[in-house]
Amino acid sequence: MTEKPFMPPEKTLSEKLVRETRRVGRQIAALVLPSWGHVARAAHDLRRHKTVHVTEGAQPLMDEVAVLLIYQPRGLLDSTLWQLRWMASQGVSVVVVTNAPLAADDRARLAELSHLVVERPNLGYDFGGYREGVLQVLDRGIRPKALYIMNDSMWFPLSEDSDVLKRSRAAPEDLWGLFIDLDQQHRETGDMNAQHVQSYFFRFSGRMVRDPDFDRYWRKMSLVNEKRIVIQLRELGLTRHFRKLGYSVGGLHSWREVVQFLLTLDDEQMMRDILHHQAQVNRKDSRLLDPLLADPALSALQIRDMLRERIDNTELLVFSTALHPAVMTSLGFPFLKKQRVEMMVGKRAKMIELGLHAAYPEPIRREVEMWDKR
Repeated sequence: MTEKPFMPPEKTLSEKLVRETRRVGRQIAALVLPSWGHVARAAHDLRRHKTVHVTEGAQPLMDEVAVLLIYQPRGLLDSTLWQLRWMASQGVSVVVVTNAPLAADDRARLAELSHLVVERPNLGYDFGGYREGVLQVLDRGIRPKALYIMNDSMWFPLSEDSDVLKRSRAAPEDLWGLFIDLDQQHRETGDMNAQHVQSYFFRFSGRMVRDPDFDRYWRKMSLVNEKRIVIQLRELGLTRHFRKLGYSVGGLHSWREVVQFLLTLDDEQMMRDILHHQAQVNRKDSRLLDPLLADPALSALQIRDMLRERIDNTELLVFSTALHPAVMTSLGFPFLKKQRVEMMVGKRAKMIELGLHAAYPEPIRREVEMWDKR
């Protein structure tokens, strides 16, 4: 049997029992924590003047503003400093929010390249940090033409000459992101209205930012320290909330675009590489793909066509941003996720093997090469 180093081992019976116990615990927490989060937010706001520290930066205020949330307790990444310089070159002022304390020299380096540097307690995960950045903007009476919100869970952008912000400005939607996704539960029900902007990058129009409902959304946001609940309430809920208010939603890429790419690909070798790679990193997919890939009578495109309905229904090749790097390269994704889950580790290993990262800006290229060795 071929070794599959990027696939987690099968769970033992005891591990499955622990998983189910935790699942029940999360279900109970999901009933309590959303309401308790409003108490946590009120308590945090009472102490905010003492626990949140703001350093004025050297960057002047421009027509567009970005909130960049970072969590880098081991020290600043060079790619973050490169990203700040790139954002400035694109005419965007940056409010850096950190959920971890900064060393004095790191604070000074950030201040040179940003409009504000905000240090806060690590409360409420990413959306707690996003909230702080948005409030810092709104409380100063700043109403930019566009407000970007992003975090450091991705390397972005992947080239010096990226046109992603130009494309963002040309997009007519009020709420816009790098990737539109659909939660698995809603894929199974076919509820396309539940599509959401993935939360590592948002762009809000000036019209949205000026709306009192936008201000109210962030001020009244509960602060919850349970990741899955934050995903449900915020990553999935934010798009739903503003769509109900009548705002339009769009994105640069989408899960549906990935599905269509896979279904229309006519490159035999690329399809074989994609299927073989998936069989190495996803246990569920490997059970289906391994025997088919081992059949010398079947081409990769024939296998794809045999599985067309499963791919179209996203029962197979589900995690769009973690697929073989040929997918993101072909579609031109301007970002690469940093998650250290096995599928993403496997994707980065394949990217390095193929040299697909070689043209990335030098700080990003170096970090990609070392990321999974840390």
